[in-house]
Amino acid sequence: MARTCLSMNLRKTERLVTRHYDSYLADAGVTAVQLPLLAIIAAAEEPTFRLLSEQMELDRSTLSRNLSLLEREGLLEIGPSSGPKPGRLSLTRKGRGALAKASRRWNEAHRALMDAVSADELKGGLSFLKQLRQRTRGMSD
Repeated sequence: MARTCLSMNLRKTERLVTRHYDSYLADAGVTAVQLPLLAIIAAAEEPTFRLLSEQMELDRSTLSRNLSLLEREGLLEIGPSSGPKPGRLSLTRKGRGALAKASRRWNEAHRALMDAVSADELKGGLSFLKQLRQRTRGMSD
């Protein structure tokens, strides 16, 4: 089972890849999980919990925990809520600086992975993962 179980092999690979990126991102003060959150907030015209939840495919409690940590670290501000909706999300000056540094370090980590596998292998692997997500979305509902 261990050799053929897609779930186990994806989890093992995810942990290795995450550790790889985390090692590069450590001096920027963010993790491989936090970087995409910061990037989405920075790029979105109106970043919301819903947008982040959808783009990252995270449930609200996991997202809230991650955003609270970023807020405690001074990288993110969560504005006052308006009724049932959480407040507006925005990067602080420290958050924008961390994002800039982390983006450079991400590029270095990505290049290191590209040196380990061919561009075609990486492109094929990413294509497979995207297809797998699309085809399995909703299967466990």
